[in-house]
Amino acid sequence: MIVDAHIHIWAPEYIPASMRYNWARLAAHRRYPFRDPDEIFPKVTRGVADPEGTYTMAEMDRAGVDASVSMLVDYGVLCDEEAEVPLVDVMEHYGELQERYEGRFYAFATVDPRRPNAVEMFECAIKDFGLRGLKLYPAAGFYPYDEACLPLYRRCVEWDIPVTFHTSTVESPFIQRYTHPMQLSDVQAMFPDLKIILAHAGKGPWWQEATAVAAAHPHTYLEMSMWSEVAFRDPGECVTKLAHMRDAVGAHKILFASDNCAGPATEGDKSWLHKWVDFFRELPELAPEHGCSFTREEVGLILGENATRVMKLDEVRARPTGTPASERG
Repeated sequence: MIVDAHIHIWAPEYIPASMRYNWARLAAHRRYPFRDPDEIFPKVTRGVADPEGTYTMAEMDRAGVDASVSMLVDYGVLCDEEAEVPLVDVMEHYGELQERYEGRFYAFATVDPRRPNAVEMFECAIKDFGLRGLKLYPAAGFYPYDEACLPLYRRCVEWDIPVTFHTSTVESPFIQRYTHPMQLSDVQAMFPDLKIILAHAGKGPWWQEATAVAAAHPHTYLEMSMWSEVAFRDPGECVTKLAHMRDAVGAHKILFASDNCAGPATEGDKSWLHKWVDFFRELPELAPEHGCSFTREEVGLILGENATRVMKLDEVRARPTGTPASERG
């Protein structure tokens, strides 16, 4: 069983225009001579647009991924602007995709806790749409221990579902200090039974801090999305850091994930997801080349068993009585 614990299913209409323009501006200034953001803007996210999950399923099939969990970000409060498709409608669509791809696709709810109706939106996403957890993006302008977040955590504990936090560096207009893994120590102390997933495991300058935070709490997990960049650049670096994480927190607290965004730009030979899966599959053979070791049992935990257990993916949402799967959604 292989579970990708962090993907995205996007459409340009899911993201406020001002945020997409900001991404165009960043792209225009990544190399010199600079380009015109207005020329880039119409293309932003088009290459990874996959609202019906068609490209996502094709990539999963090619990579041998059994199930994926999609994350979402609420940009509305930061941008002071809503996307063309309202956030609740996007989450409802994710619920429909869960039914369409039953057992293969899951999604987490998201909401900026500063929204006046944040708790109600979250409850709707879980109770009505059947989403599987909560994704928070503190870089939008709040600390994970802020008072506004606490009612959401109480619901997560009550329903025994996890909350995933972004814990890596970010680009403007997001704010770096809110994403540091150490900010979650306060949450651990306030909610000892809360399941916490550190998305990206502090990739970049904070991976050791993320490891320390996960080691300090029995229900905090390291999730390896974006680490493919390290593995493809320097396999030895990725192996040795992963072994350090394993030694500190245990293989039972590490989740395979990619941060993959499928779409026309990743179709066919342009896809890299299968290489990331193979990196983990081959760890027992690769690790000794770098002075480390991984067992097949550890790889099995990381690749899928942990996500299945933590997210309770084997518990399919009950259908209305007498309604076959083919007639839902």
